[in-house]
Amino acid sequence: MSSGKKITVGMLILALCGLLLGGAIGYIATQRYVSGKVLDTMLKEGYVLTSDATATAEDIVGGKMAYVNGEAVEGNIEVFDTSDATARAEFILRGKTAYINGQLVVGTLPVLYGEEIIPGLAATNIEEGYYLAEDIIIRGSKNLVPDKIRKGVVLFGVTGTYEPAPAGPVGGGE
Repeated sequence: MSSGKKITVGMLILALCGLLLGGAIGYIATQRYVSGKVLDTMLKEGYVLTSDATATAEDIVGGKMAYVNGEAVEGNIEVFDTSDATARAEFILRGKTAYINGQLVVGTLPVLYGEEIIPGLAATNIEEGYYLAEDIIIRGSKNLVPDKIRKGVVLFGVTGTYEPAPAGPVGGGE
Protein backbone atom coordinates (compact mmCIF):
# COMPACT_ATOMS: atom_id res chain seq x y z
CA MET A 1 0.00 0.00 0.00
CA SER A 2 1.32 3.38 -0.96
CA SER A 3 1.90 6.06 1.61
CA GLY A 4 -0.83 8.23 0.03
CA LYS A 5 -3.36 5.48 0.47
CA LYS A 6 -2.19 4.91 4.07
CA ILE A 7 -2.66 8.57 4.85
CA THR A 8 -6.12 8.55 3.28
CA VAL A 9 -7.20 5.43 5.21
CA GLY A 10 -5.74 6.88 8.42
CA MET A 11 -7.61 10.13 7.89
CA LEU A 12 -10.83 8.23 7.20
CA ILE A 13 -10.41 6.19 10.40
CA LEU A 14 -9.60 9.35 12.35
CA ALA A 15 -12.61 11.14 10.90
CA LEU A 16 -14.87 8.17 11.60
CA CYS A 17 -13.62 7.95 15.20
CA GLY A 18 -14.10 11.68 15.64
CA LEU A 19 -17.57 11.41 14.20
CA LEU A 20 -18.49 8.52 16.51
CA LEU A 21 -16.94 10.16 19.57
CA GLY A 22 -18.53 13.50 18.77
CA GLY A 23 -21.88 11.81 18.14
CA ALA A 24 -21.70 9.97 21.45
CA ILE A 25 -20.80 13.11 23.37
CA GLY A 26 -23.47 15.04 21.50
CA TYR A 27 -26.07 12.34 22.25
CA ILE A 28 -25.25 12.28 25.98
CA ALA A 29 -25.33 16.06 26.25
CA THR A 30 -28.59 16.28 24.30
CA GLN A 31 -30.14 13.44 26.35
CA ARG A 32 -29.32 15.17 29.64
CA TYR A 33 -30.59 18.53 28.46
CA VAL A 34 -33.81 17.16 26.93
CA SER A 35 -34.47 14.85 29.90
CA GLY A 36 -34.09 17.73 32.32
CA LYS A 37 -36.36 19.99 30.26
CA VAL A 38 -39.00 17.30 29.76
CA LEU A 39 -38.92 16.33 33.46
CA ASP A 40 -39.23 19.97 34.57
CA THR A 41 -42.17 20.50 32.21
CA MET A 42 -43.92 17.31 33.42
CA LEU A 43 -43.49 18.25 37.08
CA LYS A 44 -44.85 21.75 36.42
CA GLU A 45 -47.92 20.17 34.78
CA GLY A 46 -48.65 18.03 37.85
CA TYR A 47 -46.97 14.75 37.00
CA VAL A 48 -45.40 12.95 39.94
CA LEU A 49 -42.27 10.83 40.07
CA THR A 50 -42.98 7.35 41.43
CA SER A 51 -39.46 6.00 41.57
CA ASP A 52 -39.36 6.36 45.37
CA ALA A 53 -42.88 4.97 46.00
CA THR A 54 -43.07 1.90 48.25
CA ALA A 55 -46.81 1.15 48.36
CA THR A 56 -48.06 -2.37 47.72
CA ALA A 57 -51.51 -3.67 46.76
CA GLU A 58 -52.17 -4.18 50.50
CA ASP A 59 -51.68 -0.43 51.06
CA ILE A 60 -54.16 0.71 48.40
CA VAL A 61 -57.97 0.63 48.64
CA GLY A 62 -59.59 -2.10 46.55
CA GLY A 63 -60.77 -0.89 43.14
CA LYS A 64 -58.26 1.97 43.13
CA MET A 65 -55.00 2.08 41.23
CA ALA A 66 -51.68 3.76 41.98
CA TYR A 67 -48.33 3.89 40.26
CA VAL A 68 -45.33 2.54 42.11
CA ASN A 69 -41.94 2.74 40.41
CA GLY A 70 -43.65 3.40 37.11
CA GLU A 71 -45.84 0.28 37.41
CA ALA A 72 -49.61 0.32 37.87
CA VAL A 73 -50.64 -1.37 41.15
CA GLU A 74 -54.29 -2.20 41.85
CA GLY A 75 -55.27 -2.09 45.50
CA ASN A 76 -56.93 -4.90 47.41
CA ILE A 77 -57.72 -3.38 50.83
CA GLU A 78 -61.36 -3.83 51.80
CA VAL A 79 -62.82 -0.68 53.30
CA PHE A 80 -66.00 -0.89 55.32
CA ASP A 81 -68.52 1.91 55.21
CA THR A 82 -69.12 3.08 58.78
CA SER A 83 -71.12 6.17 57.89
CA ASP A 84 -74.37 4.67 59.19
CA ALA A 85 -72.96 3.78 62.63
CA THR A 86 -74.94 5.15 65.59
CA ALA A 87 -72.71 4.33 68.57
CA ARG A 88 -71.10 7.09 70.56
CA ALA A 89 -68.03 7.09 72.81
CA GLU A 90 -70.22 6.72 75.91
CA PHE A 91 -71.66 3.45 74.51
CA ILE A 92 -68.24 1.86 73.96
CA LEU A 93 -66.25 0.38 76.86
CA ARG A 94 -63.65 2.73 78.31
CA GLY A 95 -60.32 2.29 76.53
CA LYS A 96 -61.78 0.26 73.63
CA THR A 97 -61.87 1.72 70.13
CA ALA A 98 -64.22 1.64 67.17
CA TYR A 99 -64.68 3.42 63.88
CA ILE A 100 -67.78 5.57 63.54
CA ASN A 101 -68.40 7.47 60.34
CA GLY A 102 -64.80 6.80 59.32
CA GLN A 103 -63.34 8.29 62.54
CA LEU A 104 -61.56 6.43 65.30
CA VAL A 105 -63.53 6.75 68.55
CA VAL A 106 -62.21 5.82 72.01
CA GLY A 107 -64.85 4.49 74.40
CA THR A 108 -65.69 6.18 77.69
CA LEU A 109 -68.29 3.76 79.16
CA PRO A 110 -67.08 2.79 82.65
CA VAL A 111 -67.15 -0.86 83.73
CA LEU A 112 -68.87 -1.91 86.96
CA TYR A 113 -67.46 -5.11 88.41
CA GLY A 114 -69.61 -7.40 90.51
CA GLU A 115 -70.29 -6.68 94.11
CA GLU A 116 -72.50 -7.93 96.90
CA ILE A 117 -75.20 -5.67 98.27
CA ILE A 118 -76.55 -6.22 101.77
CA PRO A 119 -80.01 -4.69 102.27
CA GLY A 120 -80.11 -2.12 105.02
CA LEU A 121 -81.94 1.01 106.10
CA ALA A 122 -80.59 3.13 103.24
CA ALA A 123 -81.27 2.44 99.59
CA THR A 124 -78.45 1.22 97.38
CA ASN A 125 -78.46 2.99 94.05
CA ILE A 126 -76.67 1.51 91.04
CA GLU A 127 -76.42 4.41 88.63
CA GLU A 128 -77.00 4.12 84.92
CA GLY A 129 -74.16 4.53 82.46
CA TYR A 130 -72.07 1.53 83.48
CA TYR A 131 -71.32 -1.72 81.74
CA LEU A 132 -72.00 -4.59 84.11
CA ALA A 133 -68.96 -6.89 83.78
CA GLU A 134 -69.91 -9.30 86.58
CA ASP A 135 -73.03 -10.25 88.52
CA ILE A 136 -74.25 -8.01 91.32
CA ILE A 137 -75.55 -10.08 94.18
CA ILE A 138 -78.22 -8.71 96.51
CA ARG A 139 -78.05 -10.87 99.56
CA GLY A 140 -81.28 -12.43 100.80
CA SER A 141 -82.19 -13.69 104.27
CA LYS A 142 -83.69 -17.00 105.28
CA ASN A 143 -85.56 -15.12 108.02
CA LEU A 144 -87.47 -12.99 105.51
CA VAL A 145 -90.61 -15.13 105.59
CA PRO A 146 -94.22 -14.03 106.21
CA ASP A 147 -94.67 -15.79 109.58
CA LYS A 148 -91.68 -13.92 111.04
CA ILE A 149 -92.96 -10.48 109.98
CA ARG A 150 -95.80 -8.73 111.91
CA LYS A 151 -99.12 -9.01 110.12
CA GLY A 152 -99.74 -6.15 107.67
CA VAL A 153 -96.07 -5.09 107.52
CA VAL A 154 -94.36 -5.36 104.14
CA LEU A 155 -90.63 -5.89 104.32
CA PHE A 156 -88.69 -6.08 101.02
CA GLY A 157 -91.83 -7.18 99.22
CA VAL A 158 -92.83 -9.83 101.78
CA THR A 159 -96.12 -9.19 103.64
CA GLY A 160 -96.08 -10.40 107.22
CA THR A 161 -98.62 -12.81 108.72
CA TYR A 162 -97.29 -13.05 112.30
CA GLU A 163 -99.78 -12.09 115.02
CA PRO A 164 -98.38 -11.98 118.52
CA ALA A 165 -100.48 -13.61 121.27
CA PRO A 166 -102.50 -11.12 123.32
CA ALA A 167 -100.70 -10.07 126.48
CA GLY A 168 -102.04 -11.55 129.74
CA PRO A 169 -102.70 -9.59 132.94
CA VAL A 170 -99.76 -7.73 134.38
CA GLY A 171 -98.54 -8.62 137.85
CA GLY A 172 -100.38 -11.96 138.19
CA GLY A 173 -102.89 -10.67 140.87
CA GLU A 174 -106.57 -11.35 141.19
